[in-house]
Formats: sequence, C-alpha cells, structure tokens
Amino acid sequence: MGALLCCSSGIARGAEDGDGDRDGDRDGDEEDASAVEEIVVEGEATTGPDPRTTGASVTVVPIDNRLASGDDVGSVLERVAGTTVVQLGGLGDFSAVSIRGSSLRQVQIFLDGVPLNPDGADVVNLSELPLHAFGRLEVWRSGAPAALAAAPIGGVVNLVSPDDTPPPDVRLTGGSHRTGRLDLSGGHSRTLAGRPIDGLAIAEAFTTEGDYRYFDDNGTTYQRLDDRFRDRGNNDKQQLTVHGRLRWGDDRWQLTLLDAVLARQEGLAGSSLSPAAAARLDTTRNLAVARLDQRLGGGRLDTRSWWLQRVETFDDRAGEIGVGSEWQRARFSTLGATSHAALPLWPWSLGGLTLNVRRDAHSVVDLYSDTESDPNRRLSGSVAASAEVRTWSDRLSVSPVLQLTGIDNRAFGEIPLTDLPVTPASEDTEVAFTPRLSTMLRPWPALTLKANVGRFLRPPDFTELFGDRGAVAGNPELRPERGVAWDVGALYAFPELAWLRGQLDVAHFWRRTEDLIALVQNGQRTSVPVNLGLTWVQGLESSAELELAERLDLRGTLSWTISRNLTPRDDVEGKQLPRIPTVELGLESSVHHGELVRVGHSFTWVDGNYWDAPNFYRSPPRALHSAFVRLQANPRWPSIELSALNLTDNTTEVVPQNPLDPDDEARVIQASSDFVGYPLPGRTWLLTVRWTG
Repeated sequence: MGALLCCSSGIARGAEDGDGDRDGDRDGDEEDASAVEEIVVEGEATTGPDPRTTGASVTVVPIDNRLASGDDVGSVLERVAGTTVVQLGGLGDFSAVSIRGSSLRQVQIFLDGVPLNPDGADVVNLSELPLHAFGRLEVWRSGAPAALAAAPIGGVVNLVSPDDTPPPDVRLTGGSHRTGRLDLSGGHSRTLAGRPIDGLAIAEAFTTEGDYRYFDDNGTTYQRLDDRFRDRGNNDKQQLTVHGRLRWGDDRWQLTLLDAVLARQEGLAGSSLSPAAAARLDTTRNLAVARLDQRLGGGRLDTRSWWLQRVETFDDRAGEIGVGSEWQRARFSTLGATSHAALPLWPWSLGGLTLNVRRDAHSVVDLYSDTESDPNRRLSGSVAASAEVRTWSDRLSVSPVLQLTGIDNRAFGEIPLTDLPVTPASEDTEVAFTPRLSTMLRPWPALTLKANVGRFLRPPDFTELFGDRGAVAGNPELRPERGVAWDVGALYAFPELAWLRGQLDVAHFWRRTEDLIALVQNGQRTSVPVNLGLTWVQGLESSAELELAERLDLRGTLSWTISRNLTPRDDVEGKQLPRIPTVELGLESSVHHGELVRVGHSFTWVDGNYWDAPNFYRSPPRALHSAFVRLQANPRWPSIELSALNLTDNTTEVVPQNPLDPDDEARVIQASSDFVGYPLPGRTWLLTVRWTG
C-alpha cells in the first residue's frame, strides 16, 4: 500500500507506523509546537497501520501463536468488532464476511493490496484462503487507504503476506469427520547484484468429508414426531493452495512477484430443507501480481499490476439445487493496474495521487451443448487525489480523498440466447464521485478521537446481471448500489505498566444505501436479484484488549446493530434486513507460560437473525465455545495441540414456536444454523503437530 507519513525529526510517524508516533509525543512535549516538521515518505511498516495514529476505523489481527490451529480466516474475522461471518456449515465450507451490516458483496477482499473481488464483483469465499499464508489481517471498517483505489460500501479486508522470510514450518492436522490438513512454509534470502533478494513459498492441502450430524425437523415446525438427527451428506471438500513470492531490492526500489493458486473440489450439500446428494462444484483460481515500489524524490511511487482468473464448473445434472442451468463452466477474469504516488506537499502535509484501470470479463460454457456464450466485458477506471495534513505535533490529522470512478458497460455484449441489448443506452456508462474524509484528534497521548464520512458505489456484478446457475438467475435491469456512511469513535490505550497493557475501542456508525441489491426467492425456489430501494443501518461496536503479567491475554467485542428496510412495500417496509444480527458478542482468553504451554478459549454469541426480507423465517440465537491446549517441552521439539470447536456440542436451540406472535408462549426445538437454514456441526476435535526449523 505504501506508507503515509514519517517525520525524520521523530516528531511524527505515519498512519502505518506507531513507534515513531510515541517518540513524537515525547519530542512534542520538549519542542516548540510551531517547529518545522520535515516530512519524508518511507516504506510500509511491517506491523501494519496503528489504530492510535489514524482516523480510520481499522483493526489489525496478527497471525501468531495466540491463534488455535483450528482457526481459519473466517473464524478470526468473526472476532473483530463490527463483523458478521456467515457460513454454510463446518470446516472448509463456504464462509463470507459482512461489515457493519453490509451485504457480502459490499465488502472488498484484498490480497497484498490487490482486489480479489474488485468493486464487489463477487462474494469471496473465506475458506479458500489459507490463514497461515498471511502475517496479518487488516479490517478497514472505514477510511480505507486511497492507495487501494477502493470505495466499497461495506469496508475492506486486506490479507497481508508475512514481511519476513520465515524458517521452514510444517503443520499436520487431523480430526473429526475425516478432516486432514498439511501446511508447509519456508523462505530463503541472499544478495543479488548488491541488493537483497528473498523468496517465500507457502502451501496448504486440506480435505474433509464434512459428514457431521445435525438436527432436522423435516420442515414441519409444528410437528415434532418426524424430528430426527441426520448425517450431512455430499459435503466433502478437497483443496490445494500455493502462494509463492519473490522480492528483490532495497529502500530505493523493490520488485515483488507474487503468484497464488487455488484448486478446489467440493460437494454442494444444500440446506437442511433441500439437501442435495450429487451436486458438485470445482473451482480453480490464479492470481499473478507484479509490484514495483520505488523512491520518488522525497516520496514514493507504488505500482501494482495483476491478472486474476477464476474458473467454476457447476454440475447439478440431477436438478437438486434449482431450475437454472444445471451443467456449466463459468470463467471470470480481471486484468488491472494501480499506481499510487505519495509526495510531500508542505512540511506538514503529504499528497497522494492514485490511478486505477481494470478490465473484467465473464463467459459461460454450457457443457450439455459445449457452446460458449459471448463474453461479457466491463472496463473501469478511477482517479483519486488524497492528502494527509498533520499538525499539533502529530496530534491532529485531516485526510480527504476525492475519487472519481468511471464504468464502461458498452462491451457487455448481448444477453445469451437473445439479441436484446443488456443495458439501455442511458446506462452504458456510469460516472460516480465518491469523496471521503477521515479525521483524527489526540488531545492526550492515550486518547484518540476519530470521525469518518464518505460516499460509496457498487455496480452489479456479472452473476447478478447474467447469472443462470442452480437456484440463481440474473437480472440485467439492476442499478448500481449507492451509499452514504459516517462513523465516530474513540480509542483509549491504557498506560503501559510492567504487568498491564491494553486498549478500549468504541464507535458509532450509520449508513444509508440506495438501490440495495438483494436476492428474492420465487415459488420455484429460484432467487433473482432486485433493487430493494432505500435501507439504513446504524449501530455501536466496541472492543477491549488486555495483557496481564505477560501470562494472560483477554479480548472482547460487542456489536449492536439496527437495520431497516425503507422500501415502500407492505411486506418489507420497516423490517430488519436479512442476515444482520442485532447483537453479537465475542470473548477470547489464553493463559500461557512462554510457548511451553498455552491454553485458550473463545466464545461467540450471535442473536437470531432473519433469513428473508419479510422477517418470517428467523434463525435461533447461537452460543458457541471453542478451546485448545498446546504443549512444547523444548523449542527444538515439535509442538502438540488439541483443539475443540463447538466444545459444548450445541446443535439445537429452544425457540418460540411463532416468532411473529409475542403472546404465543409455545416453544419448539430448532437446529443451530446459519445462512438460511444451513446446519452447523456439533463438537469437532482437531489434533495438530507442528515443527519449526
């Protein structure tokens, strides 16, 4: 991404490096506040952005030994304040993230600053991303850096590869439901032509049968005689991911080449009400990235180019999932480039200019007839002018971003099997102005006050426009989603003592979205995306972290969200938006003695949320415990870890028989589920052996 600010006098450090900022506090107390601050732009700090020195609402999660071996990207993101992770079952099953009540497509996922779903062009399956291929996860709920060239309605998740070249590392995991995973990683560095060069390789192989037991009421809420437990069928997963990186250069310039490959085969089990015994999905993905970061006078120039291709082969020849196309191969590709220049403007400010161009393409092969549709193409580009003004010894900052985005749909071609134009002439192109502003005030070294406001845009993606697969059909009449959002917050860092460290972070957020795109199901169980109209979301989020005596780590998050559909229709007006829980609570704790022994526990509680816009079907609240214990008698010996997911084996909940009638006191048993009726597994055991060279 490139760094933002660094003052060589030590008075201030950029938004992505907190150490110099603390030095700046001390220097600011000793020097005249009017002293000239020389600004020099440096490279990105290895620890990522410091929430204490930026106006953005951001959380950085390091991928380290505090996490259990059973964790994945989804479970880690679920513990971040303001996030909701929906999933289709257990280990390896589809999962995706929502931020502050957004839809899944409104969150952009980046890998080392490169978008996996540019402009929300798809829902990124988090289970496809190997957790230990990354050094940290950055969750930007607001105020995402201009260098990313992104203005998503729902925020940004940036997955960042390890900055160093780690020693050889081997993890072998086995457990319930015939689950197995092998993680291999390692790196090597040397000098080439007088400049350092290093390589990093990470691979993960994963397999599971996913045949866990779940409670099934057979779709008869009022009839208990046909209730039973069933085994989840056709839920197997086999996945291989490989990440390779090569870097060459120093602080003057550095060239980085990255390639990330995915191969995945899986059964599509369907919901508990409509199980599928034979449907399959095969996925391959390749992301190739070239990045050049170089010094530019007193600033820096960061240029990234990438090619992303994804191929999905869907096989539902038994017609179990829906009435759409039953056997097809879909190809998605993106070719793009982003260039971000950061230059000092005055002694107290830094300016930035970001240019982004991209070409997206989509085509479908009908495997029954072996015919390929005309490719749909979209050209897009954006230009953003940004600045960061810091004053009062780095205690006050204002960071505006003025971004203009253009989308050219004229290359969409024609709807398959018809000769009708996809979009009216008036909608061939779309130009949107999405300004944003972040501010930060630090009246005392321990207290940071933040505020963010901005406008956002998300065009409908190819699946929403042209989808015709299984239970989803496209709608070429869709309009882009537009949103306005703001948030205010405060972060308090406890004074660092010999036995205590920690911080408290609270925020209030509000967002209004026009022409929200949502899936609406018809009588044939086919979902069609439509523009709902006007919706709004607001809420409170808080998180706290404590480290006691370097032996006990405590973390907690609490989110409270209110969402409303303002579309003037009798069946949805004033109703809660689907899949947005009102209350979410997360607690983590771990006790350790160095790395000789570590015992950890996590707890999540999610309030019930509705599956549909009219608020008739409601999933029950769920409370899940997980725990692990890890032992390593000697640093030269392997570590052994035993972990349990859903430790209390919670597979059912007792809920009101009629949630729409508060006077009905009758209760029924309902399966613990997520994402419109997909059952969650019970207790899952995992045993991991890890060796580090």
